[in-house]
Amino acid sequence: MAGSLAENQIGNKGAKALARSLLVNRSLITLDLRSNSIGPPGAKALADALKINRTLTSLSLQSNVIKDDGVMCVAEALVSNQTISMLQLQKNLIGLIGAQQMADALKQNRSLKALMFSSNTIGDRGAIALAEALKVNQILENLDLQSNSISDMGVTVLMRALCSNQTLSSLNLRENSISPEGAQALTQALCRNNTLKHLDLTANLLHDRGAQAIAVAVGENHSLTHLHLQWNFIQAGAARALGQALQLNRTLTTLDLQENAIGDEGASSVAGALKVNTTLIALYLRGNDVGAAGAKALANALKLNSSLRRLNLQENSLGMDGAIFVASALSENHGLHHINLQGNPIGESAARMISEAIKTNAPTCTVEI
Repeated sequence: MAGSLAENQIGNKGAKALARSLLVNRSLITLDLRSNSIGPPGAKALADALKINRTLTSLSLQSNVIKDDGVMCVAEALVSNQTISMLQLQKNLIGLIGAQQMADALKQNRSLKALMFSSNTIGDRGAIALAEALKVNQILENLDLQSNSISDMGVTVLMRALCSNQTLSSLNLRENSISPEGAQALTQALCRNNTLKHLDLTANLLHDRGAQAIAVAVGENHSLTHLHLQWNFIQAGAARALGQALQLNRTLTTLDLQENAIGDEGASSVAGALKVNTTLIALYLRGNDVGAAGAKALANALKLNSSLRRLNLQENSLGMDGAIFVASALSENHGLHHINLQGNPIGESAARMISEAIKTNAPTCTVEI
């Protein structure tokens, strides 16, 4: 049984009433309390109930105001509670103290598989505390630390923990401040870790040097399936390194390079990899200043590649010639299911013509143009 009271402004009073119900309820499995102005008193009441309740497996307190005092109570409850597997604490004004308390709980908890901690302010010291917990905890599979003011110092310690942790499969570090120095630590961890499958580094400060370091790991890693590098100031040099890595990698299925600046040269490098890579399913190149030359290289790759299913070339500079290259290639490609060409300077009449050509050449492929 699932229950949602999201966005109802129940406040601390309502949370306390719900907590009393949880003491006796034996059927509720999921409880969503997003955006309810619940503060530390309400969080404490719910945490006390979790010490007794043995049926709830998922609790969302996202977008409340439980702060460090509230998360301390929840963390204390997790020490004894062994049924909660999903806990969402995004956007709760949680800082270092809250992160440290949660880390202590993770060293003892044996049920939590997903911890959503994004959009708080735990900083490097909070990340370091959680890293220490990851060295001990062998249950957690999904950790979301998006937008938490984590820099190279914090990510370096997290990556050391990842070298020994054997359960974490998804790590979200987007919208932090990871630079090329932090990318070196990421590379070392990815070369040793064999369980992480999803890594999101969107909107950090990797630049070419950092992305080139990560490309080395992509060439050696045997577990990563999804890599997100959107908004990282990546140019052709890193795209070339990633292209070389893709020729060696046999596990990556999704590569997101949106909103960088790889240009025609970078797109051509990635295209070269597509001629031999057989595992990549989704490639996102939106907003990369790819022109007709890059489109032609990708089109030639599509004539040989049979594994790619989704290609996003939205908001580039393909022009009519570039779009025609891609459309024509689809007559020899029968694997692509979805292609996005929106936001390119093609023109309305040419767009209709190209759309019809794609429908003719590849009737099973959905085109957005």
